[in-house]
Amino acid sequence: MLQQSAHQLPPRPPRPPSPSPPSSPLLSPTGTLYNEEIIVSLINEFYSLLVLLAYLRPSQIIYPSPGTGHNINEKLCNSLNIDVAVISLMKRIPYIDGPYKDIQKLEGVDEEASAYGCHLFPGSGGYSFLRGDDIVESRDPENNGIEGVRLNYLLSHDVALSHCLRDGMILVLDTKANTVRVLENNSGPDFDNPEGTVLERPEEPMHYRNCHPQDAPSYFRHLIEKVRSLELIPSGPSRCYKEFYGYNMGREERDQVKKILIEDYGWPDNFRQEDWARDAEEIWERIASI
Repeated sequence: MLQQSAHQLPPRPPRPPSPSPPSSPLLSPTGTLYNEEIIVSLINEFYSLLVLLAYLRPSQIIYPSPGTGHNINEKLCNSLNIDVAVISLMKRIPYIDGPYKDIQKLEGVDEEASAYGCHLFPGSGGYSFLRGDDIVESRDPENNGIEGVRLNYLLSHDVALSHCLRDGMILVLDTKANTVRVLENNSGPDFDNPEGTVLERPEEPMHYRNCHPQDAPSYFRHLIEKVRSLELIPSGPSRCYKEFYGYNMGREERDQVKKILIEDYGWPDNFRQEDWARDAEEIWERIASI
């Protein structure tokens, strides 16, 4: 029988298993965490610019109730497996869903007509999640109305904030990765993505998840700056033609209005907002008629 040598230490007792470290939060491609407060603040800032430039009146925007948020159909959201972070955001952002009121005489619409349907982003109609139909339809923002809505098309933690119009784009926010994806109606991921982008769904070339993810706060800040610098001017002479001039079209009209806003109305530092709100409709109509 072999004996243990005098200098050999006895074996150590087994260590108890180490506790599993907490899982790391998912980071966006730029390394920033999703923060609902930041997204809501930026969207509110964007709406404030739309009001400042007389594209919308405050009465045409439905803001959430302080504390409780909008009363949306959460039962419907749950039946669609929409993530709690998406539902929370839906309850906290404003919607273009108020009445047109004093412009029926220009447009021939009744007094109860809503501003719903206006462009919210360039070339995009905003969803109003106060409406159950929009909650459902937003789960498949590419749907053309001919085929049925693919209720499981969007990932549960993604939310489409807008749907494309004729020459517009779809804007999808990923609440898990803090990114947005922009799907252009007239092109697609292959055309719009930076070179070298790896497709998440290569078997479905036009799938929205193949679009290059962009840092969400940066995207909204860039959009706000485009409007503030008047590179994009959201307005138009009537309900049918309200849009973002300078996006895909209307650059000549944008340049004319930009000159008027700066030289005649003091944009941005000495902006005479009340005067502009009074005169904007007439100015846009005059430019559109040239």
